[in-house]
Amino acid sequence: MASGPVTVSQLVDSFLEQHAVDEATTDKLRAQLRRAVAVFGHRPIATLTPMELASWRATLPARSRHYLFRAFRQVLEQAVTWEVVDRNPTARIKNRRASVVAREQRPFDTWEEVEAVAAELDARYRAIPVVLAGTGLRPEELFALERRDVDLREGVATIERVYSQRRLKDCKKSTRQRRRVPLRRRVVEAIQAMPPRIDTPLLFAAPRGGHVDLERFRYREWTPALKAAGIEHRRIYDCRHTFASWAIAGGMQLFYLARIMGTSVAQLDATYGHTCCPTARTTCAGCSTTTTRLSPLK
Repeated sequence: MASGPVTVSQLVDSFLEQHAVDEATTDKLRAQLRRAVAVFGHRPIATLTPMELASWRATLPARSRHYLFRAFRQVLEQAVTWEVVDRNPTARIKNRRASVVAREQRPFDTWEEVEAVAAELDARYRAIPVVLAGTGLRPEELFALERRDVDLREGVATIERVYSQRRLKDCKKSTRQRRRVPLRRRVVEAIQAMPPRIDTPLLFAAPRGGHVDLERFRYREWTPALKAAGIEHRRIYDCRHTFASWAIAGGMQLFYLARIMGTSVAQLDATYGHTCCPTARTTCAGCSTTTTRLSPLK
């Protein structure tokens, strides 16, 4: 950092240069800090006061206020560590999370609905809804899968990495996300029916062979397919909700389901414990398939 009073812009630049986690996290922090730099960038750190910072926090969007302020607080805490200032001016400012109503979960009712959406997709992507609803994978896990990660003979996929924020990241060895996921027959058949590609190692690839961009896939492929199939809009992530809802309604133990989905039992219970399959009263085909065709983890 330059000699003399250190400005917010200089501090943020130094913080990001030395932030050693991964590129995706650094990019996220950079985006979160833009608002603080836009308002306080020219100001020396020592001139910031708790009152004006609390007032600035109140102007931030309610849904992201907690995270934007937390990022700036983290930078100012680093300034204390570097002895740029004696104390963090945000230290005593409360930064509560906003009470945000969770997005409604809208799992598919039947496999017929899932396959109707699949039928409207380009042949390269036709297996995506089936694989997501049949495995509970997160979209960022699916789009990072390579063919070598999928053993169709054994019926298992190995989750080693994710593709998120246009970055490929390896899963940490200590995380639940790193796991083996069983593939039911319906999923195996959908993958086998995909047109072969020799220009990419990815299981699902963009037209030029690179990773599929989730946002582009959502508005270019997913939403038009739902409309063409005559099915009410659902998020891509609702395929994961579909898998969980069908499995819980079918009586699968939460501990085993948590292992498959790469999450915790507590999170499953909090997210899905109050739900059941919408068609469970009429012997939902989705539920029966979920419980009988899942082979055990190897």
